[in-house]
Amino acid sequence: MILVSLVVLLGAVLTSGATIGTDTLNATTSKLEPKIVGGSAANIYNYPYTVSIRLTATDRKSYGSGHLCGGVVVSQRLVATAAHCTYNSGTKKYRTAGEYFLVMGSTYLRSRTADTQEYYVQKLVIHPSYNHDSLTNDIALMFINGYIPWNSTMVKALPLNAAALAAGTSCYISGWGLLYDGASSTSNTLQAAVVPIVEHATCALSYQPLPTSQICAGFLAGGVDACQGDSGGPMMCNGVLAGVVSYGYGCAQAGYPGVYTNITFYRSWIVQQNSSFDYSVYRNAGIRQGTGSILLIVLAIVLAVGTVEL
Repeated sequence: MILVSLVVLLGAVLTSGATIGTDTLNATTSKLEPKIVGGSAANIYNYPYTVSIRLTATDRKSYGSGHLCGGVVVSQRLVATAAHCTYNSGTKKYRTAGEYFLVMGSTYLRSRTADTQEYYVQKLVIHPSYNHDSLTNDIALMFINGYIPWNSTMVKALPLNAAALAAGTSCYISGWGLLYDGASSTSNTLQAAVVPIVEHATCALSYQPLPTSQICAGFLAGGVDACQGDSGGPMMCNGVLAGVVSYGYGCAQAGYPGVYTNITFYRSWIVQQNSSFDYSVYRNAGIRQGTGSILLIVLAIVLAVGTVEL
């Protein structure tokens, strides 16, 4: 989540060795950063769609240190995230697909298990109308270089929401971001929390303008929210993906619920983009799964994956 503050946060090297993407943290002076504050430790088994999006170069130095943002699996080869996670404020340019490394199926940020799945990004698609200053249309898609096994218990796609959500609807957010506003380290353990949908008109009193392409969730009294390092992560409501973490004023601040990219608004765009990818094209055959073994994917056994129902 991009945190809105009077002073731009310049992400520092975390004491734990994990870096919260510095380019994402100082992306804008007028928006907030996301993290899971007020939540509790969770098992990836219960949130198998949650992804750790990392910078490859940084993660090679220390596993987990490259964590930049969260993401969510939406098809066998597609991960959705926030568009602001693709912007490098240092160079004032957008990153390329080759700079990313995605980790799925792990409860812990800094260690692998037999269920860990790791992929590089084959193609990066940023919403064409994304505005980095206002954070409108804050959504991007990452087409991975492998196929997520359909029989995986720790990595599963989350269906896209297609209906409006009533205020008060309970939703789940998950990620490895900061545990409190101003913390110096990301959480090594996946965190999750429950937040209610906030009526659009009520949220607009705190954030103006607030287009219908954005949806708010949280408590007006504060206390529970997404935070730095959680940007792009999922908000699951009624078993479907309703939003991805976008921004907010601070983390869990009273009067400022979190703002999420409204997936219902972008559902058609996501489906259209997914159908445009050539699922038969596969580059960089070596992917790492489990405790570090290299697997070669045999495309011939994967049928009709390009028509995955989202």
